[in-house]
Amino acid sequence: MKHLLKIWTVNWIHFQNPTKDELLDIWEEYDLHEIIIDDIVDQTTQDKIDTYDNHIFMVLHFPKYDYVNKRYKSNEFSFILWKNYIVTITSLPSNNIEKIKAEYISETSDLEDPEKYKISPYYILYKVIDTMYDKTLDLLNKSNKDIMNLEENIFAQNWVNKKLLEEIMVKKRNLVFLKHTFIFQWEILWEMQKSIEKFYDWQLDLYFEDIIYKLDKVDNSITVLSKNVTSLTEVYNSLMSIKINSILARLTVFTLIIWTMTFIVWIYWMNVKLPMWEWENAFLIIVLSMVILSFSLWIIFKKRWWFE
Repeated sequence: MKHLLKIWTVNWIHFQNPTKDELLDIWEEYDLHEIIIDDIVDQTTQDKIDTYDNHIFMVLHFPKYDYVNKRYKSNEFSFILWKNYIVTITSLPSNNIEKIKAEYISETSDLEDPEKYKISPYYILYKVIDTMYDKTLDLLNKSNKDIMNLEENIFAQNWVNKKLLEEIMVKKRNLVFLKHTFIFQWEILWEMQKSIEKFYDWQLDLYFEDIIYKLDKVDNSITVLSKNVTSLTEVYNSLMSIKINSILARLTVFTLIIWTMTFIVWIYWMNVKLPMWEWENAFLIIVLSMVILSFSLWIIFKKRWWFE
């Protein structure tokens, strides 16, 4: 157990991937329902909120980027709130917890009245969710820059680039994951706002409306980025089709030119009397004629459309 913070009457306790014994300690000390412990142990629990007689239990998921595998992982946040206590539990490490602690201490250090609205576990809950949404928006801004770089790289490529195509697919997969992560949080936030009113007298509506606004911003950003990646995929496919068609056109022209020379050679290969067959310089004349004809065909095709 990590007693992260104590200000006035408010206690903030945090766990990162707690052991079974630590969960049993929480269960016994705070007289929790066994369903809560089961939900914490089962890290596949969907976002949810349960309201009990004297506390609230809530589960939310936030993305954590794995820079090695270039993919997002789901970091499950569990919250248990009482009048003067908040327990936060994360399935993966989060550097933001210490950051939130420092900011919260800075905000409340000058408050003299312990009844101020910021001296409450519900305001700490707001700070945690707000910080995680800010972090997500930062990740989305970085993704937007990456997509812009991908767009530039697409037009700089002359051949099919497997690595570039892989990067596009990774972006698409990550955005689908993010969309799925936040899609269920709308109902949770609205329900949370209603539930907190039953336990806390001070009005925190403005703060929780702010995180609902940020969730909307996150959702819109994901939608826009998803459309951009889809458009990028279509542009990449179209561009590769154009390049392949251009290559095929060049091969067709090359084949036609070779066929023309082959046809001339085939004619003079026959054992019959043909024009110039008795000329001393017939071979050079025929070769020169083939070169001139081939060059003329190349000029004609180039001026028309094949090499544009």
